[in-house]
Amino acid sequence: MNTELVAKELLHLKETDSTNSALKEMVAQKNLSEGFCLYTDYQKAGRGQYGKEWQSDPGQNLLMSVYLKPSFLPPDQAYRLTMSVCLALADMGQELDLKTQFKWPNDWYYGKHKLAGVLIEASLQKGRIQSCVIGIGINVKQRTFGDLKAIGLEEAAQRNLNRDDVLVNICEALDHRYRQLKMGLLDLQHQEFQEMLWGSKLSIPVLVEGERQRGICLGVEPGGDLLLQFNNGEIRKFRHREIEFIMD
Repeated sequence: MNTELVAKELLHLKETDSTNSALKEMVAQKNLSEGFCLYTDYQKAGRGQYGKEWQSDPGQNLLMSVYLKPSFLPPDQAYRLTMSVCLALADMGQELDLKTQFKWPNDWYYGKHKLAGVLIEASLQKGRIQSCVIGIGINVKQRTFGDLKAIGLEEAAQRNLNRDDVLVNICEALDHRYRQLKMGLLDLQHQEFQEMLWGSKLSIPVLVEGERQRGICLGVEPGGDLLLQFNNGEIRKFRHREIEFIMD
């Protein structure tokens, strides 16, 4: 694996409750090196954003968590790390000739189907980000997702994929994007993220306070707030969970 930091130390678990939970327990018990990566074949209690369950069939997808120490980021710009992780996913998608987008705040989409999700849990100390556990769940081989509008990389790319190869690709892409972040290439990453934001070019349906409306995503601020312009011209700022995208 051609990385400088990410996944220099790698641990595979046959199964676990949640890779983020397992890695957080390891962090509490020992001094892990930055970039440590844990991945599993199956999560018995996988977690998505806001405590939502992350469903994945055994042995079908890539479920992983990475330990990083982005102390150089002010807490009010912590969302820049989410941007970097999403861009790493997009880099991997480009290698498969996939045109993808990001659905705010943390999902990777192919068309109107979810390819992957990101869950970042940060530890703060004295008003600074001390460390982060970055959970990434990528649909790879799974073909059916129940009522969820999701798709696997294999189906989207129309080719057979090896999960170990996907692991290498995402780790290398994440390593590159994290180094960019540390180098201060913030505007570059922000612009790239904005260009791939779902709803940035077309008016899309959203649910706000139980009411269906339409609007255009104008961008995401470094702190993670979404700017949305409604069809009547009004521009509003939203935090996580204050708006829901309707994926018709």
